Amino acid sequence: MKSLKKILAATFSMLFLFSFAACGNSGVSSSSGNQGENSSSSAEEGGGTVKSGTIDIFLPIDADSETALKNVGNSYAKMMKGKGVNVRINVRSSQDPQGYITSVDGLLKYPDKQAGDIIQANTVAQYYGTGKLVDFTPYLNSKNPYNENKVWKTTLREDAYRTDDKTQEIYNLSMEGNALVAFYNKKIFAQYDVEVPSDWNSLISALDTLKLAGYTAPLGLNYDAGGLDSNNFNWVQQMYMDQYFRDMIDDAHSQSSDYSYISEIDDVWEYDAADPLNDSRKGYSYNFTRVVNSYFKDGSKYNTKSARYAEMMKNMKKLVSYSSSDYSNSVVRQRFQQDALAAEGKNYELKSRVAVYLLRLDYITDHQKSLGQALGKANGILPISELSQMLGWFPLPAMPNNGGAGAPAADNVRTLGGPDHHPFALVNRDADKTALCMDFLKYLFSPTGFDEYYKHYKNLGKVCAMQCYLKDYTLPAEVSIAGKLNFDGDCSTNPYRLFANWYTENTGIMAPSGKVQTLVNSQIADYLRADGDGSDWASYGANIYNIMADGFSNYASWRKLKWNDLAAYTSANVNYSTDPMN
Repeated sequence: MKSLKKILAATFSMLFLFSFAACGNSGVSSSSGNQGENSSSSAEEGGGTVKSGTIDIFLPIDADSETALKNVGNSYAKMMKGKGVNVRINVRSSQDPQGYITSVDGLLKYPDKQAGDIIQANTVAQYYGTGKLVDFTPYLNSKNPYNENKVWKTTLREDAYRTDDKTQEIYNLSMEGNALVAFYNKKIFAQYDVEVPSDWNSLISALDTLKLAGYTAPLGLNYDAGGLDSNNFNWVQQMYMDQYFRDMIDDAHSQSSDYSYISEIDDVWEYDAADPLNDSRKGYSYNFTRVVNSYFKDGSKYNTKSARYAEMMKNMKKLVSYSSSDYSNSVVRQRFQQDALAAEGKNYELKSRVAVYLLRLDYITDHQKSLGQALGKANGILPISELSQMLGWFPLPAMPNNGGAGAPAADNVRTLGGPDHHPFALVNRDADKTALCMDFLKYLFSPTGFDEYYKHYKNLGKVCAMQCYLKDYTLPAEVSIAGKLNFDGDCSTNPYRLFANWYTENTGIMAPSGKVQTLVNSQIADYLRADGDGSDWASYGANIYNIMADGFSNYASWRKLKWNDLAAYTSANVNYSTDPMN
């Protein structure tokens, strides 16, 4: 049985590597320094002292985020210089996703040979639990002198500091939360008399109307190799897998004799598919062994051989029938922009346009900039007032419940997003360096720090369209846009996601015939491209299940489980009382 203190805030670790920057990074050199009124950390926090030194920030962010962080660094420097502590803040950025991963991997392997203190570590989650990264837990339980001396974590939304499921430690802090939505152009919808969809049937009706108007493939849902890996088919599929298999959180819920049971929360927890926060880790825990058993056991209603999975994939195939097998994410972006430009009088044929684009909220800033440049606006940025008249978005609707064995477990859809937009992690160096960096992060995650950060966007008139994770903080009006920005729940917290399509914790897991992710995606691609209405999922689902089962022993070895044989988790006498990870 686990203690409440150990996993009170536990959630799923996020595995998305990169998203397009909403609100950027470069180099800051300035003087910055000390902690509010205190110059040292407690022993519980690490025992270091805030003193003069250097903070190296290395993040995969854009030029605007770079300038925004410079604002924070300069403000912090000015304040701390008055306290007699001089700190140099260097900021480096990378806009090459794979290059950044390689660089951070090298940094964590040989930290004494490379500079870098504040980084994005969810790109290299293999270093969680190795001692290479600082666990934020004790620091979050300390006071933040830059926010009325309140306990730091009480000033942040829970998603700002999600706990890693595997290690039960906190390695990432997030300023903002993302969400996947459906974008459209308001003028185009009005031109073709399209109602903004509010449910599945009205979404299909809207797409049918657009096709009748002349759009060849009106839906921006790419299912090329990149789309099947992540952006954007897989992202959309994850949302619907959570709808269909929401009850996994009930079947995997910790029971009184389980190793994972926490009496303070599990005694009172009740399953409620209608509650988008039902599996929030502050009031819920699950047993990893129960997840494996529920997915892989004979006759499971959760795996790819189930009637529910077949029904979900039939609906996914219906969606891609409004898209094109030639679409990549870059092509979809271009065609959605052309749709917006056509609404402004530019000449683009309907066959080269996308009318509905499924992507995350941070795309809004990219769209604002692209249109601003194409339309020759000042500073290359479309004014928010004009953007608001053009760009709209709506939440993806739930797939229909037609009853029977294929019916989804829930009637609501939880978005995909959460705190995966460039979270901050801290390389574990000496105690004084940790104390200094932590003090800077406390300043950043304060009303003053957020004001300094968003000042740059105010000056540009550049929109910031994600949920802020600092409680009681309101985005400046100059960077805000009307529309739904706050979404309750996150599909990635469902433990089902561990084995949804492939081994999402490590996409490199191998089966005897090749990489599991590649093999599974090949099956999905063949199904989506095949003729027919999608009623022939059974053989594809069986193949995917076998691929997953074949790769389990390698996954178990990577995860360092006690038992590598799948039978240990699916036999008649499964051991739920022993933690397979310890």
